[in-house]
Amino acid sequence: MFRIARRPASTIALLLILAPSITGCMTTQHTVFNANAVKLDRTTGITTRSGRDIRFRLAGASIVNDTLYAVGQAGEVSLPTDSIAQLWSRKTSPVRTVGLLGGLTVVGLAIVAAVSLNNFNFYGNP
Repeated sequence: MFRIARRPASTIALLLILAPSITGCMTTQHTVFNANAVKLDRTTGITTRSGRDIRFRLAGASIVNDTLYAVGQAGEVSLPTDSIAQLWSRKTSPVRTVGLLGGLTVVGLAIVAAVSLNNFNFYGNP
């Protein structure tokens, strides 16, 4: 994909398009667990009431008969819902995304300016 981009401007444009998918734009949101009003399809981990953090390998979990089921680092995780204190979910951070895109834009403009100044002929000779 990067072989197609032969000019610096096209490479920068490609990076700007791909920037939101970079994990630096993501943030983990911690919410208090409530078994009745929870969307678990984007859950990436939990914190138990005892303070233990459990990260899921695959996003998403389900609750069946007051037990949470998910895929953890070492396999299936099943925990009673009364032992869960917080849920973690990943979401895109608008502030980080704008900061990353702004930074990439500044770097891109600096590269374009440096290339333009390098090609500028001060003496008027071709």
